[in-house]
Parts: sequence; C-alpha cells; structure tokens
Amino acid sequence: MTFTAGALLGFLSGPGFLRAQPADEVLEPDFSEAPPVTFAEGERVPTLEEYRANLEALTGAQNPFEAEIRLGKKLLEDISSDQTPYQIAFRFHQWRQGLVGATDKEKRQYSYYTREWPIRGNPIIMGYFDATGLRTPEGDTTYWCAAFVSWCIQKSRENKRDNGRVWPYERGAGSAAYRTWGKDVIRELNSSPMTGDLAVFQHQRTPWRGHVGFVHEVNGTAIRVLGGNQGAQNDFNGGEVNISKFSTQPAGSLKFHSFRRHEALG
Repeated sequence: MTFTAGALLGFLSGPGFLRAQPADEVLEPDFSEAPPVTFAEGERVPTLEEYRANLEALTGAQNPFEAEIRLGKKLLEDISSDQTPYQIAFRFHQWRQGLVGATDKEKRQYSYYTREWPIRGNPIIMGYFDATGLRTPEGDTTYWCAAFVSWCIQKSRENKRDNGRVWPYERGAGSAAYRTWGKDVIRELNSSPMTGDLAVFQHQRTPWRGHVGFVHEVNGTAIRVLGGNQGAQNDFNGGEVNISKFSTQPAGSLKFHSFRRHEALG
C-alpha cells in the first residue's frame, strides 16, 4: 500500500471502503475506485491496531476490512519464528508464488497478502511497520522494504535473548538504518556475500532513501535480492515480496552500498 500524502479519515470513508459485504468475505482486487491511502511527510504511520480502532468508530465492527485483518492473522500462523530471517522472507516468497495452501483458494489468498492492494491497505504489509521502533517516517513512507526486513529479523528473534542490544528497526523504518548494521562483508570481513546476508542500496539523488533486502544469489555484478516492496512480476500492483535482480553497478536511481552480515541473520 502506498503511504505518501493524505489523511486517515479519507482512507476510512473512501468509496472502496464502505461498500457492504458479508463479514467473512475476503475481497478480490478492485482497481476501479480510489487510489491508495497516503500520509504526509513526517507524519507518524498508524499501527494496524490504531487503524482498526478508527475503522470501528467510523464504520462499525462488521466492515469487510475486519475480515481481511482476521484472515491475514490466520495466514501468518504459517510463519514460524524458528527460522533465520532469510528463511522467513523466503516463506513469503513461496506465498507469492502460489506454493503455499491446501486448495487453490488458499493459494490465491496467501499470494494476495504478499503484495500491495489497490484500495485498502494490506494488513500484513501494514503490520510490518509494527516491527519498527520509532515508526516516524522520513520523506516518502511508501517504502516498506526495510519494514519487511525488520519484521523478518524480529520474528526470527522472538524466542531469543537480545541482551539489551539496539536493533536497526528500533530506530525507524528506513533502509538507511541498515547501512552501518553488522559488518561490511567485503570491506570489513574480506569475504564474499552469501545467501541470507543483506544487500543495501542508496538512492543516487536522495541519499536518505534506498533499498534493502536479503541476498538470494550473487553472480558477478548481478545480485538477486529477496525483499519486500519490489516491483511486481506477475500482475499489476505497486510492490510485493519477490526475488528481483539488482546490480553492484549503478543502475537507474539506485547505487549499491554494501553487503551486510550480522549474527542475527544466521
């Protein structure tokens, strides 16, 4: 879902939101109505529970969005914390590829919840921001790549002791927080990147912006990155969890910053 410049009330009362539906029905994509909700620069992104509270105050508990939230929580039961962050991220990739679910309907549901929705917010993507600390966006808060990485790390550490450490996701939801996290694989460790490391990129014209995801594979200058908020490959949407190709050479608006390794990723 895109968060850039709007208000929560407009989101809750938009044309795609108040249409009556059975409480347990999960809505299919609808590209015919309003654009996604947006938030102004510097405005704190509400948590999913805050969304719910405002929804119920304005539209009632039986609004169809409630059924979408319930289904999202049910689907997340598939994600185990007894895995590395990369393995957790890869499970979402399997969702997107239609590889999870006992029936065709379930496979479609899992896949649908790994990508941005055209009207309402995908509650699972919105929930990624709950894994980020201050949750006060800088600039355009449409970018959820770092929130996805942070959520996977936090999920992986649910049953582990952190010993009072401060994690990047406690300082916000931006990819820049990962530029100094752990060790630079090449410069500090004199090593080669491997699956499960992080690949960090920086915007060439707007330095505080960038991208971060998990290294899936590196072949020469080509990096295959497993991440969130990456371009759709199968059908139209603004961003999804997938494996996309990037480069260590400047390409488009991004330039490669570093590969990062940390014990929390292992």
